[in-house]
Amino acid sequence: MKKLALLYICMVHAACMMAQTADSTYIGTFSNEEHKIYLKIDLTHKDITAPGQDVLGKLDGFIGSTQCNHVWAVVSSTIRGNTATLDIVNNYGSEDFQATLTPNKDGSLTFKHLGGSTLKFPVRGKWQKIPSKFILKQPDKLQ
Repeated sequence: MKKLALLYICMVHAACMMAQTADSTYIGTFSNEEHKIYLKIDLTHKDITAPGQDVLGKLDGFIGSTQCNHVWAVVSSTIRGNTATLDIVNNYGSEDFQATLTPNKDGSLTFKHLGGSTLKFPVRGKWQKIPSKFILKQPDKLQ
């Protein structure tokens, strides 16, 4: 009986640890230095406010550029397995697209554009188009 109780406690503890990892995977600020963009997300609590976009209220997150004030708002998200699917709209509401985030072993996230408008930012009078697939790292894990 004691062995069964101990086994049950270990299983509950392991399940709790896995749940904490899944919850914290999609919380934080991630960046891509090559394209000078960043992603601020909290897909668990969905309480992020995009700078200059208070009218949108609380969001799942947003994508911004270090070179301009333009943002793309993550207006909804779903997590299935270890992949998060994001619905993203620009700050004018005129363009939108869908993308996925998948965690990597090193703590980074792979962003993959699925369809819709192109992710782009106005930089020095021209549109900087961002590739459809790239890696986002947390600042303390950048190399």
